[in-house]
Amino acid sequence: MVPRRPLLLTFQSAMLAWLQFAFVAGACLAPHAAGAEGLCAAVKPASYALAKTQYPHLKAALEVVEAEPIATWYTDRDPDSKHQAALAVGSCSRGNRPTIVVYGLPQKDCQDHQSSGGANQTPVQYERFLQDLVTTVGDNHVIYVLEPDALGLLVGGSACAVAASYERNLGKAVALLGANPKADIYLDVGFWILGRDRDAAVATVLAKLDPGRRLKGIAINTSNFRSTPELAQLCGDFAHAALAATNRSLSCVLDVSRNYQGPDPASQWCNPTGRGIGHPPSMVSGLRFVDYLLWIKPPGESDGNCNGGPAAGQFFADAFVGLWNNGYFVHTQGLPPLNTTRP
Repeated sequence: MVPRRPLLLTFQSAMLAWLQFAFVAGACLAPHAAGAEGLCAAVKPASYALAKTQYPHLKAALEVVEAEPIATWYTDRDPDSKHQAALAVGSCSRGNRPTIVVYGLPQKDCQDHQSSGGANQTPVQYERFLQDLVTTVGDNHVIYVLEPDALGLLVGGSACAVAASYERNLGKAVALLGANPKADIYLDVGFWILGRDRDAAVATVLAKLDPGRRLKGIAINTSNFRSTPELAQLCGDFAHAALAATNRSLSCVLDVSRNYQGPDPASQWCNPTGRGIGHPPSMVSGLRFVDYLLWIKPPGESDGNCNGGPAAGQFFADAFVGLWNNGYFVHTQGLPPLNTTRP
């Protein structure tokens, strides 16, 4: 039986060799990192700092992952969000774009309740929450991904979304965030709401929310696992439908953070096993209608209290190991897999 400690050293040695190679090649940590292309990688997920202390055998892999541009979540579920947003803006060189996920709707996630709750209980509180972000960002370049799943629930006819005034609050968010001309704003839609029978309806709701035409388009696959070819098809179909229905040219951003292996065959969305970290973020998607490939969901953060995972947003070590071993860095870059047991 191979001792665990030498296994860890082997992994770290292999990782160090790869990092040295990447540096010599001019990639500086990650050969496909998009920081030089205009996506900002200066701010690391807050959950990773603690994870590197709690799980030292994952530290080297976490450092590879966090070298990529990962979205910062600005949410009323985390009292430190305002500080994280300030870091995301202040740490980026002028012109580079941080990605900020705005997640503060009153009664968010009103159907599944995995990420529900938060400090914002009224439209007034939500507007104050948004204004704080607007003040923090100023006139800097930024990519906003707005309110994951909210539009999907609204267009899908969820009674709770209507009762919670999602439409009114989303319209206010677009107007406030859109005051910055350097903000690229994408309203999240669940991939599950898209399709040729619904694309025109989605586009019509978007137009109603955005009379000032500040939305660049939609975000697809946030915190999900659909494959990039599938997402590109959904995006293209939507763009054509939006142009026909509303005379608007809309585009997409895709969350590819965990889609290397595609979706779970059993359609499990909450901490499924066998999934993998996807292609690193990039401003060059190579796909028509797709503006950016993003990592919106930090790989390794839990989807919720399911399949052994902690609360949504907390670091889930077993999930990170699985995502690493089944993902881009191991299968494409040749980095060593992680030991499934702690040293």
